[in-house]
Amino acid sequence: MWLLAGGAVTVWCATAGADPARGERVYQRCVACHSVVAGEDTLPGPNLRGVVGRRAGTRPSFRFSPALIEAGARGLVWTRARLDAYLADPQRFLPGTEMGMPGLREAVDRRDVIDYLEKSGPTPRRTP
Repeated sequence: MWLLAGGAVTVWCATAGADPARGERVYQRCVACHSVVAGEDTLPGPNLRGVVGRRAGTRPSFRFSPALIEAGARGLVWTRARLDAYLADPQRFLPGTEMGMPGLREAVDRRDVIDYLEKSGPTPRRTP
C-alpha cells in the first residue's frame, strides 16, 4: 500500500516537468517491438497508441501473455502511475509478462516516455 502511494506521488511530481520530445527519443529503444502509428500492428509487441487509460491486455490485434490478459480481466488499467511501475521493472510489476525489456531505470526516462505515449494518440474512452 505504501509503495503504491509513494509511486503515485513520484509520478505526480515528475509529470510537471515531462518532456514528450525527449520521451520520443527515449522511446526509440522500444521501436523494434512497438509502434504508436495507428494500424501498425505487425511488430512483436502491441501497438502503444492510446495506451494511457486503456485496460491491459485488450488490444484486439495482439496476442497478449496470459498474465497480462488476466491482469486486464481483474481491472488493470494503464494509468501513468502503473505504466511507471511496469516500465521500471516489468517482471516485478507483472510476473509472467512476455516483454523482453528489463526496464527503464531512470525515472526521468519513464516520465518522458509516458508523456510521449500519452500525447502520441487518442486516449480511449472509458468503458463502464
